[in-house]
Amino acid sequence: MLNYFMDDLYEAVIIGGGPAGLTAGIYLMRAGIRTVLLEKQLTGGAALNTEHIENYPGFPEGISGAELMGRMAEQARRLGLEIRELAGVASVTHENGLFETKTSDASYRSAGVIAAMGTEAAKMGIPGEDALLGRGVSYCATCDGMFFRGLEVAVVGGGDSALSEALTLANMASRVYLVHRRDRLRGQQMLQDRATKHEKIALLLNKAPLGINGVSQVESVTLRDTLTGESSELKVSGVFLYVGSRPQTAFLGDLVDRDEAGFIVTDEGLETRTHGLFAAGDARKKPLRQISTAVGDGALAAVSLEKLVLERR
Repeated sequence: MLNYFMDDLYEAVIIGGGPAGLTAGIYLMRAGIRTVLLEKQLTGGAALNTEHIENYPGFPEGISGAELMGRMAEQARRLGLEIRELAGVASVTHENGLFETKTSDASYRSAGVIAAMGTEAAKMGIPGEDALLGRGVSYCATCDGMFFRGLEVAVVGGGDSALSEALTLANMASRVYLVHRRDRLRGQQMLQDRATKHEKIALLLNKAPLGINGVSQVESVTLRDTLTGESSELKVSGVFLYVGSRPQTAFLGDLVDRDEAGFIVTDEGLETRTHGLFAAGDARKKPLRQISTAVGDGALAAVSLEKLVLERR
């Protein structure tokens, strides 16, 4: 039997403090499992950036991402979950039945690990994107929208994230151009309706960005018409990119199998190829990535890990 109450030894380590990680923490604390949650940014994850969530059960009037995640974090902390916000996880290794999760300044040993780190925004790889990052190029309207109050901006993308962030920016910017390479948007119909009816949002369909222009700040974006091939220049002060997301799983090495897009493959209990290592939330291979499915993943992963711990006590 392992002594799980040594200073650096936990029964469970959760990597990621979004809805999946926090739900897992709530379940594990209620089960009496000694757990630490490691979050590399702010507790709440990407959901913090959503201005208004309308499809999470129990909130008929909707709720902001910040408020919803704040409530989850408060519930987890009240149950005694140890949450540490840090620079990020460097590696996870597995030897002699124990995992070692290393950060830049600490190491955590545990019987099990839940990888719930979500995804990060994908880059387009177009000229000017990297050079003007933080100088008009952004991947987070909630974070940076305040810098564009009264200015004109472009949002690139046609899914839920792009629509939601365009609506957020419309509260601050004088004009929001929603640029999408197809002839129709692909986000939830409710978001589409709100965006298309908003007086400050202009749709630019069948347009793909070729480059972002500016010397010290964004000045314009070059667009290509996907039907005619003609190019044009749209003068804006900011460009917000929402063209997909990708999981950051390199630190897990060969402990997990991944699909062609890099998402972690699990079994029905959310366990990976390594016994005791589970994946939950958006980093996992799954057909739907929503807060509600992340919460379900967190609960299932926690229950699966709890069984493993109880077998070893």
